[in-house]
Amino acid sequence: MRLTPFRILAVAASFGFFAAWIALAVAHNQPYLGLGLSPKSGIGFVWINRADPKGPAAALKADAPLEAINGMELQAADLVEEPDVAESYEALARFFNRQDQIASMLHQDEVTLSSGSPHNLRITLTPERSRPISTLPPVFWTQIVLGLAGLLIGTWVWSLKRGELAARLLALAGLAALVAAFPSAIYGSRELALPGHLFHTLSAMNHFGTLAFCVAMTVLFLVYPKRLVRPAFLWVLPLATGAIWVLDTTWLIIPGPAVGLHLPAVVMVFGILVSAFFQHRATRNDPAARTALRWFTLSFGIGVGTFVILILLPNLFGMAPAVSQGYAALFVLLFFVGVALGVARYRLFELEDWAFSILFYFGAVILLVLLDAALIMLVALERAPAFGLSLILIALIYLPARDRLARRLTRKSDIDRGELFRRIVDVALTKNEARQEDGWQQVLREVFDPLHLGGETQIEPAEPRIVDEGLALVLPRVGSLAPVRLSYAQGGRRLFSPRDKRFAVEIRDMLAHAIASRDAYEKGAAEERRRIARDMHDNIGAQLLSALHSDKRERKDTMIRETISDLRDIINNTAGNSKSLDEALADLRVEVLERLAATDIELEWRHEGGGHNRLMAPNVIFSLRSILREAVSNTIRHSDAQKMAVRIDTQGETLQLTLLDDGKGYDPSRRGNGRDTQGNGLSNIEARLTALQGRLSFDDAKPGFVVHAEFPFHQSSN
Repeated sequence: MRLTPFRILAVAASFGFFAAWIALAVAHNQPYLGLGLSPKSGIGFVWINRADPKGPAAALKADAPLEAINGMELQAADLVEEPDVAESYEALARFFNRQDQIASMLHQDEVTLSSGSPHNLRITLTPERSRPISTLPPVFWTQIVLGLAGLLIGTWVWSLKRGELAARLLALAGLAALVAAFPSAIYGSRELALPGHLFHTLSAMNHFGTLAFCVAMTVLFLVYPKRLVRPAFLWVLPLATGAIWVLDTTWLIIPGPAVGLHLPAVVMVFGILVSAFFQHRATRNDPAARTALRWFTLSFGIGVGTFVILILLPNLFGMAPAVSQGYAALFVLLFFVGVALGVARYRLFELEDWAFSILFYFGAVILLVLLDAALIMLVALERAPAFGLSLILIALIYLPARDRLARRLTRKSDIDRGELFRRIVDVALTKNEARQEDGWQQVLREVFDPLHLGGETQIEPAEPRIVDEGLALVLPRVGSLAPVRLSYAQGGRRLFSPRDKRFAVEIRDMLAHAIASRDAYEKGAAEERRRIARDMHDNIGAQLLSALHSDKRERKDTMIRETISDLRDIINNTAGNSKSLDEALADLRVEVLERLAATDIELEWRHEGGGHNRLMAPNVIFSLRSILREAVSNTIRHSDAQKMAVRIDTQGETLQLTLLDDGKGYDPSRRGNGRDTQGNGLSNIEARLTALQGRLSFDDAKPGFVVHAEFPFHQSSN
């Protein structure tokens, strides 16, 4: 069964918290005196810094040496934080033996403690059987946090890239950090002593974790981002280091911890730096990999490198470290934090921003459990109120902080979509191509902040595409705008991600839609101008022509008034309200009859079919009137006819119109002098019928000229 990343993180967290519980239990189950002690190496004393007023040794006073326990003289070396400073295994054995003797005394029912000058006190007390958790020093919790953080960050990366060797190695390094940190947390925060066998076991675990971490990181730098060695060679280092650990644990052959632990660790860290140098050379033609390598190496150098300089190198040369090993472990924690930041900023291990969603929401679950437990144990709340209060704290504090942290880590800038859309519309409406190009590029600069933006690109994809391993984003042609290549996102601070690609698709679609809308508007405006020209020619021209041929003054006035009315209809893009078929045909018949009578042409009008009460849309009536007017005008101008027949068939869903005159017919060779088949008249009729999804045909009737038009009733808009 393939587990989801969240479940893998849950398993890792369960293991980590179980291991932390074991470490806490071991530290808790040690005898407790209630003293804050520290070694005074310069004078060889164990110094009393404080005495817990509620502890078993409250009678002792601070600022004095603790000289003996049950008569056994104490030494500053008894409180050394890390026993690896021993010059040899013989010295280490003596240290563990002294620790065992002191621990045995602390487990007795009565213990006698002697302090030196200036107080010179001698008291007998009974140690508490367990140490209060609240007395564990910060150095304990620091190393617990390091171990958990290393485990969770390593597991987080591996859960998202399970097939990658580099991700597996980082997960192993995280686990090794836990194995090294938890034992160190126990013995490094002891009050005075631990049983010798326990101390030896914890020290061996710490050595194993430290060496395993170094091995995992060394192999990681040998394979990431480029494989530098053959796979078989990768097994040599862990096998050799494993053999060294066995010898170091059994105290065989090797003279001491300096050679058994510190020297191999320092050599491997040096090897990591050498590997990083060769990786840098291997990635010279791969800018994306080199960017990730630089960040990864910087994180390792600052984190682990600082720990090596402060702790391992002094131990290797027999010098006391300048800082506590527990606190120096914070630098190793910085390495894992650097890995998380690298995922956000430089796509380490090719992970994206979405990976943080899993980590942050998982963090909310862990924080909820911890808060719930803390409120129950420390505040003594009931289970239900504690859980409710935990939820409130998560909602009010963690979730807002998580969102702010996510924005800072991933450098997401809030973009005003309304303002962006307005800018894109401005670009689409710009007529000048050069200014339109500049406007589009300015929008892209504001959105992605690339170091370089140019139109030169070797590819012209159909969709926005990330190229050069995230260094560049190529946007396709949009309308007349050329393809654009954006290089180095956010001023070169990060690579382009799939989120950038999706946003590029979104703004490209915005621009394409705006340009298409502009083109549709301009096409509609041009079509409207052509319609007005047709209407002026067909209706206004036809009526003015009829008025010109009319001998009666009243008739002229009537036709001119109708012409003005039709002109208003043309301007208002309407031909009036809907009419029934009979009403519309009656009006048209009167108009045609009057126009033909004015030129002494006889009209034969015939209507066949049903649908007399069918309502006709205004644009259909207007188009029918225009077709009849143009055909009649054509007959009046060119035919010398004596008679004209109009036949209308309204059967079914189609209106069929046939117009026939007995004039001189159609001669294709007489363009400009014969019928108006080449001018605007019949062309306008054909355009109107096309708009109505109809058909037009005309022919020489010998004698005469015939026009046949057919179109459906159902049109409702121009």
